[in-house]
Amino acid sequence: MAGSFKSPGCKIRHLLGLLACALLLVGCSRSNVKPGTAPVYYSDARSVALLPTTAMTEKLDMPQHLRGEFTQQDGSLKSFEGDSWVRANDSVLSIMLFSGFGTTIAEITYGKDSLHFESSVMDVEKMKAEYVLADFQVCFYPYDALKKNFEAAGFAFEEARGTAHDFVRTLKDGNTLVLTAQRKGKEITLVNSLRHYSYHITLGEVQ
Repeated sequence: MAGSFKSPGCKIRHLLGLLACALLLVGCSRSNVKPGTAPVYYSDARSVALLPTTAMTEKLDMPQHLRGEFTQQDGSLKSFEGDSWVRANDSVLSIMLFSGFGTTIAEITYGKDSLHFESSVMDVEKMKAEYVLADFQVCFYPYDALKKNFEAAGFAFEEARGTAHDFVRTLKDGNTLVLTAQRKGKEITLVNSLRHYSYHITLGEVQ
């Protein structure tokens, strides 16, 4: 996350815009997708499947603060900011998103045989939760598993390591830079140069 790949890109930008709104709606919509059936198009012609949760060698169960920017179809820049709670291990990947009032507005749960997306704000039938999870995997999943997955699809995926958990990861399609993910301490920045959006994640609670 030519018509089959443009649509998910637009949808994920729409999703980011919705995350910027502190909306309290009473309705709730749900979507279930079988893992492996929804490809993630990181470039115009190439896609990957989500890695299985078993690829995750560390355990996460923590709050995260998310800021981001994306370019809309008219060229204007949109930003959003919010909090989330992330749980990731070798059996589940769960992301809960909160409004500015602390209300849960969306939850994505990915397991062995299901990808479940539920929201009181978004039309989940039109959203592509696998694109959000794919970006999360780029930031947190082991490099070797990511590299094997991307290279099997024809991408080039590289990592430069710093101290402790610090790294810079790059994804390319030929000579075209698709995205860069960089971690420094508790700060992670992902920039998708091809789709024109970015995330900045702060691990743990923001003081």
